[in-house]
Amino acid sequence: MPRSDRTPRAGAWALLRGPYLLLWLSVIILGLNWPVMKLALQHVAPFWMVALRYCFSVPVVAALILVLRHRLPRFERRDLRVILGVAFLQFVIQMGLVTFALQWVAAGTASILIYTTPVWLVLLDWVIFGQQISASRLWPTLLSATGCLLVLLGAGHIGVAAPLLLILAAALCWSCSMRLIASHVWSGGVLDALFWQFLIAGLVSLPIAFVAEGGLELGSFSAKGLALLVFVGPVATGIGFGLMVVVGRLLPVAQIALISTLSPVIGFLSSAVFLGEPLSLMLVSGAATMLLALVWGAVSGK
Repeated sequence: MPRSDRTPRAGAWALLRGPYLLLWLSVIILGLNWPVMKLALQHVAPFWMVALRYCFSVPVVAALILVLRHRLPRFERRDLRVILGVAFLQFVIQMGLVTFALQWVAAGTASILIYTTPVWLVLLDWVIFGQQISASRLWPTLLSATGCLLVLLGAGHIGVAAPLLLILAAALCWSCSMRLIASHVWSGGVLDALFWQFLIAGLVSLPIAFVAEGGLELGSFSAKGLALLVFVGPVATGIGFGLMVVVGRLLPVAQIALISTLSPVIGFLSSAVFLGEPLSLMLVSGAATMLLALVWGAVSGK
């Protein structure tokens, strides 16, 4: 009896230590990053923010590899196709669209809409790959689409329609990146791939920022602006994404997916608390519906 009494406590405690602790830390950091990105845009132009966040994160990922693997990052040629695809689709294009749109879209709204990936994945699998979509996968996707529509209707005035569509386009790019990763068998380490993806994304984003926004005026940076950029770059991008990659090899995918649904929740709520973003009934209902769909999909393992 004493042993069975301790089992639930031990199980609950296991969710708060070891790899799970790293996962919780990653989810919290990535969630809080949404209001921080919004604030950072007051100090740095969007495309420069994208470029700097990757340039600042490259040494962080290299340090993680050095600590965990006791070596420098390695490059595996057989992973080149996916490294390039993810670098461009997810890190250059997706993050560029999101950061640019955040100038007009509320951070909480963006943090929810970017998770329309289940809808895009179903459309990609059905239209492009000709797959049959099971009912257990279709129903959460329809629920997510309904929530997305409510969020769009409750997100504000007509003037933000185009930026909202940019967020949805970013979610499509992220979904394409997911499918590219799912179809690949890694020859090298995933953390090594992340290092090269960040490096490529940073090098590609730098000339884009220079052409689109001109030179970076370092003298205009305040202490607050620099602190916000450090959080967006080394902390959220380097440590947040890095830890997510690390636990990906240590924990079941279904549990990672389920716990990761808290990231948009944290982004949505923290944006309301720290930025004072208004929460209409339709917006909250849409966000709750989309989050319910995410949990449903994660629990079903689809």
